Amino acid sequence: MTTALIDDQLLGAVLRGRPPRLLASKEIYTTGYWYVRLCQAALGAHERAGVLSGPFAELPDTLRQQALAAVLELPDEIGMLSLRELGPTIAELRSRHQLNILSIEALAAASQLNAHVYLSASSPQLEQALRSANLKVKVHAPPR
Repeated sequence: MTTALIDDQLLGAVLRGRPPRLLASKEIYTTGYWYVRLCQAALGAHERAGVLSGPFAELPDTLRQQALAAVLELPDEIGMLSLRELGPTIAELRSRHQLNILSIEALAAASQLNAHVYLSASSPQLEQALRSANLKVKVHAPPR
């Protein structure tokens, strides 16, 4: 089975019950920082609707509550490596790549998992780093 490492927007789509078809039959992982960004956005969805929070705010109340429950307690089928596991890899990768902490964590996780990375928006530096590590990356806007 292929391992898919997904970003915060795609994770939101999965947790709202609207996963893109391209994730079907894949083992899904995300990163800690992408998960934290989604938590912050989803829990603040009533305050303002942004790219991450808007799709939650637009859901009918019952579905929104179900989706928020999934955000607050990630389903077991969504994996996430801890920083304890990724710390040494992040430190090693830092010497070769000038990436922000979100991107370097994604690169480290993808490297350890040998995952295909799915991004909701282009991130040229991360994409280049992934490709230089012989990892596959695909940019795919999630369904709202």
